[in-house]
Amino acid sequence: MYLFPMNKEKFISTLQFLVRIILGGLLVFAGILKIQDNTALFESVAYITWLPIGLKSLIIDFLPWVEIIVGGLLVLHILDKVMIPLTGLVYLSFLIFAVWGLGTGIEVDCGCFGDLDDSSLIGALLGSEISMQMVIRNFIFVMLTGFLFWNPVEYNNNEE
Repeated sequence: MYLFPMNKEKFISTLQFLVRIILGGLLVFAGILKIQDNTALFESVAYITWLPIGLKSLIIDFLPWVEIIVGGLLVLHILDKVMIPLTGLVYLSFLIFAVWGLGTGIEVDCGCFGDLDDSSLIGALLGSEISMQMVIRNFIFVMLTGFLFWNPVEYNNNEE
């Protein structure tokens, strides 16, 4: 007897749909908040002393738009062969920044989700302070992106 009344392929597809909504929605949400106020993003990018000023400027100007476009296309299921790897790359870069920031001991609000404070539920859950919580959160997002690469139909054909 199965816990879920659907087959494995349908269950995985449904789970992937939910992951797609979460990951894409978070990117769109974060991008919109950064467009409204990019002060925290500007301050966090300023801490990366080894990046050339021109690249810092590109990150500050274009990261919010990249998040909105990639997140929106991921949610809409458009150009998956490009958007899923790009989503993974975006979240992987966030993970690398969080690990680097934690390792170097910088104490800054990265501006991940604009200027959310910890008093709100979303601010408390998503938090923008460089911390182990951010590293774990970004690691989970990278793993969830990896889950989107899994094609349950191909998996079941290989089992037979």
